[in-house]
Amino acid sequence: MIVRIAYLEGNVKPADLERFDAFIASEVVPLMKRFPGVRSVRVMRAQTIEENGQPLHMTFESVYDSVEAMNHAFTFPVRQELKAKMAQIMPLFTGRLFHITQHLIADDAVQPNPEEPAAASTVPKPAG
Repeated sequence: MIVRIAYLEGNVKPADLERFDAFIASEVVPLMKRFPGVRSVRVMRAQTIEENGQPLHMTFESVYDSVEAMNHAFTFPVRQELKAKMAQIMPLFTGRLFHITQHLIADDAVQPNPEEPAAASTVPKPAG
């Protein structure tokens, strides 16, 4: 499997975050899902970044069966539609957009251990 990742390195002003996120979810993600042969898409916004970490504001992932499948998908008009849609929201973003294509080595779901308490039950309830 091949994972094509787009990174937004930089930031969005706090006052624009809600608008930016809503646009990505409602306008960009549906276009990502229209690429022929795409197996899954994920978009994530950084919650925290370590002290010396790169300011990767947002990550977009698209999974394909092969590089050939990905390259074939990129020949369809939806790629230009996606670029045009991103151009509409990018004025709210300060930084750069770059891509990395990666070979997926492992993607294993972890089943909950029945011997461990559920995570929610380990959080203390507030007094009151």
